[in-house]
Amino acid sequence: MKVRAIKILTILLLLTITTIGCQEKKPPISPSGRVVKIGVIGPMSGPQKALGRDALMGIQTSLHLNPYLKNGDKIQLIIKDDQNKSEITVKEFKDLVQKQKVSALLLLSSSSPCLAIKAMADTFKTPVLAVLGTHPKITEKTKFVSQLCFDNIFQGKVAALFVYDELLIDKAAVLANPNSYYSSSLGDEFVKQFMRIGGDITDIKSVTEENNDFRAILKKIREHKPELIYLPVDARYAIPIMKAMRGMGWYPECMAGEGLISEIVSQYEDDIHLFDGTLAVGFFSNSIPLTPRGKKAIRTFRKLFSQRGNSFVALGVEGMDILRNAMNRCDKPQDKICVNEKLRSTKNFEGLMGKISIQLNGKASRPLIVNRFKNGKIYGVVRVY
Repeated sequence: MKVRAIKILTILLLLTITTIGCQEKKPPISPSGRVVKIGVIGPMSGPQKALGRDALMGIQTSLHLNPYLKNGDKIQLIIKDDQNKSEITVKEFKDLVQKQKVSALLLLSSSSPCLAIKAMADTFKTPVLAVLGTHPKITEKTKFVSQLCFDNIFQGKVAALFVYDELLIDKAAVLANPNSYYSSSLGDEFVKQFMRIGGDITDIKSVTEENNDFRAILKKIREHKPELIYLPVDARYAIPIMKAMRGMGWYPECMAGEGLISEIVSQYEDDIHLFDGTLAVGFFSNSIPLTPRGKKAIRTFRKLFSQRGNSFVALGVEGMDILRNAMNRCDKPQDKICVNEKLRSTKNFEGLMGKISIQLNGKASRPLIVNRFKNGKIYGVVRVY
């Protein structure tokens, strides 16, 4: 009798485990045969192609994991190359909205193109998620453009506080590009915040295609003995600046804005050594654990692509994930008004390294990380919520 009882209990236990396993496994989504169109605009060519190309790989990684909405509609991307030029962004936006009839748009360009299309987004009532743009005015006076990144006000403030309070540095110089909305606004925010807390800005120098004698500029800056150089510029300027600095035998602390290290790693592998030890504000770090979604996305990305991952890729994954989530919360994913409302009510969404929310004003709320770039990897120094 004991043997029989044990057998019965064993069978019941196996049945229970099987039942629980079946309940936990999500049923596959049945394709509806319908398609929902999402427009993607970004620089797929030109000097800043890393932004668009790498973020697109992130979007494709997300779609490889989840190609359908929960109602079975297949997501179709319509991709446009704007070379990160505002006039092309405007042209391609009109085509996507008026001819292609997209339900939403992921914008992978920098701040200037984002600013150029925000009035049209409201005119055509089309939700736009600016995946990489950080200018604080991107979401001002618009109901249909939202940001995935923290903006330059938050980034500049955190950078200034970290330099002054954590590094105990009270003298800094800034090199920024006045022709770039991103560079000029981030440089301005750092200066304003650093001076507000008692720091001394020894120099503010403009760097442009015309004003490019970086050795001469740096010699003048060095005379005032700053302890840190703040560089809110892209790789086209950062690389020659760092070469000139190293050529002078000068090694002050250097701090960059988000995105520069990703751009260097993606496009300028031979120059990575120049930035060893550089501090950079960002979204991700090699030393901070990934969320379950992050682990899955990284594994999938490595299977699909041979390229090294970076923050542009990760933001592409998150942008597509969040937009899909917004569409899934609408009865009709083609309902642009609903998608926009759900996008702007994103709460504690699981990103790749933490929770992300998008407020009713379109601003993102997410952790910021101050990293140090060392031996080809980024290591978190401090995380700010």
